[in-house]
Amino acid sequence: MKGFSLIETLVGIFLFVIVSAGIFGAFQLAMRVVGQIRVDTTAITIATQRIEQIRNLSYQDVGTIGGIPAGHIPPQETIIRNRIEYTIKTTIIYIDDPFDGLAPDDDIPNDYKRVEIKVSWTGFLKGEQVLVTNIAPRGKEAEVAGGVLAISVIDAEGKGVAGANIHILNTKVSPIIDVNHLTNLEGKFILVGAPESDEGYQVIISKTNYSTDKTYGTDEVDDPSKPHASVWEGDFTEISFSIDKVSSLRIETRGLKELGYPLIPNISFDLKGAKIIGYDVDGEPVYKYFQTHTTDALAEITITDLEWDSYRFYIDKALTGFDLIGIESPPGTEITQPIDILPGAHQEVRLILGAENSLLVTVQDSLSQKPIFGAAVRLYNLTLGYDETKPTDKKGQAFFAPLEQAVYNLEVQATGYQTATTIVNVAGAITKTIELIVL
Repeated sequence: MKGFSLIETLVGIFLFVIVSAGIFGAFQLAMRVVGQIRVDTTAITIATQRIEQIRNLSYQDVGTIGGIPAGHIPPQETIIRNRIEYTIKTTIIYIDDPFDGLAPDDDIPNDYKRVEIKVSWTGFLKGEQVLVTNIAPRGKEAEVAGGVLAISVIDAEGKGVAGANIHILNTKVSPIIDVNHLTNLEGKFILVGAPESDEGYQVIISKTNYSTDKTYGTDEVDDPSKPHASVWEGDFTEISFSIDKVSSLRIETRGLKELGYPLIPNISFDLKGAKIIGYDVDGEPVYKYFQTHTTDALAEITITDLEWDSYRFYIDKALTGFDLIGIESPPGTEITQPIDILPGAHQEVRLILGAENSLLVTVQDSLSQKPIFGAAVRLYNLTLGYDETKPTDKKGQAFFAPLEQAVYNLEVQATGYQTATTIVNVAGAITKTIELIVL
């Protein structure tokens, strides 16, 4: 009887592997679908049970801890079902229904309460389920003490920002209010039934990859431009905020153009925006962004999470020994201060620095005239207590600044070359070329 050839056997094995892989993949997919349905169903069950529990409460008790309306329902908690941890977020707010008019024209804006239950879980089958229901008071609506706090969030173009997180904290009232909400599609949110409070509502607006805006207390700024919000009984308080996508700024610190823009590392500089959050005790403006940065050993730094604004650079000559001669952006194109950073942008800026006395040393091969990379250039004046060694860059250059006006010793070493020594009189911006001879 004729048997199978080697090729026939290999083809059979190959087909078996393909079929088995397909069956296994289909099995995996089926198991994932079944698992997803199971966790989704569990989440819906949890949300439904929570809504039924809330519906069984009296209308007065329907509220969250730290929220408006206040109640005894935790705003967030976790439970474990079938070895999966579910996070339950409960949000309850008053709704001002347009049917009978809207605040401030509506004298009783707390028409009913809206309950949102969001059940989420992580892991391989991560997801979330959201259920929303309205709960109306029994009989005629009744006026609730407090006022209305209306919040608007806009971007740099004046358009509403949807889905921005609103954190509201008020420690001046009892019970304390500490709650989070999201803006609607128009970038708005209305908090009905807010207890009366004089500059007690601290509001922070944030969103992933966006800048942050907030109110300020006198403990942060003596005279804030946007103080914590006040809400008065029966009044309508409006407050607006501006946020937009954050940007990044890459900064280089280099020497003069005529010197070939040599790197000047480890330079400290101040970066100040134009937005003001208030005034200090002396009446001087307090800027929202005013920070000190330092470039690294490669004479660069990238600053992230910058909000749209106009920025100025400041270099302290007494600290660095350098003057800020100019700014280029992109490199090679001169610009003037301030520089505008647009939302969601990445910009590159070169700060051009100058010193009264400096030395640019270029090291090259005596025969080929090609630059020598990594040569050790030592400049020293023992009388002045100055002794510094720097490696040459890809251009074969090493830059020394700031320097005192004096005569210095110069020593250059490189593997495979004779050591070169000379003296150089530094007075102003000096350049020096050193040619090394091969051993």
